[in-house]
Amino acid sequence: MILVAITGMRISEALALTWDAVNWIKGRIHIRRKWGRKGYGPPKSRMSKRPVEMTAGLAAVLQLWRQETMYADDADLLFPSEKMDGEQPRVAGMLVEDYVRPAAIAAGVLEVRDGLEYYDGEPVERFGFHNLRHGLATWLAEQGTDPVVIQRMLRHCTTDMTMKYVHARKATRDAQERYIAELGIGSEHCGTTLRVQ
Repeated sequence: MILVAITGMRISEALALTWDAVNWIKGRIHIRRKWGRKGYGPPKSRMSKRPVEMTAGLAAVLQLWRQETMYADDADLLFPSEKMDGEQPRVAGMLVEDYVRPAAIAAGVLEVRDGLEYYDGEPVERFGFHNLRHGLATWLAEQGTDPVVIQRMLRHCTTDMTMKYVHARKATRDAQERYIAELGIGSEHCGTTLRVQ
């Protein structure tokens, strides 16, 4: 789901959204509840209750979806189960199997080799919506985004938690390359002894 990939919203929050939670004028999506195995419940934490920013591009995508869905009234769910006559959200696991996982494989984000799945080169037991939150955090960090901004986007209580979502292999390599360039060390120094000052 584009909404989760762009905003880093938890799937439990996205599935609980109704159209009246979308503030088209202010460009915000209000998180009022979450959906889980036991039904609706309060958001995960105090920070989880903060509104999610909505860009004009995301608003356009949501407006197109609202035109296509047969559940478009303000009190209707954004992602309702047609099987349940719109009274309940879709099942997250089925969305992963039907849409997210095939899209990730097609995009080359998720690899399947010898019956095992690999995400970002690392083996994974289960690929799903939560990987999109990690992916967004990692991408933002690689772009040089301030960790506090990433924390606010993911609506974590601490930057320590946010940094657990950042898989900085590429960022680490880039930082090392910048440092090496700053020191003036290049391939011409291979095989020579460097003096530390």
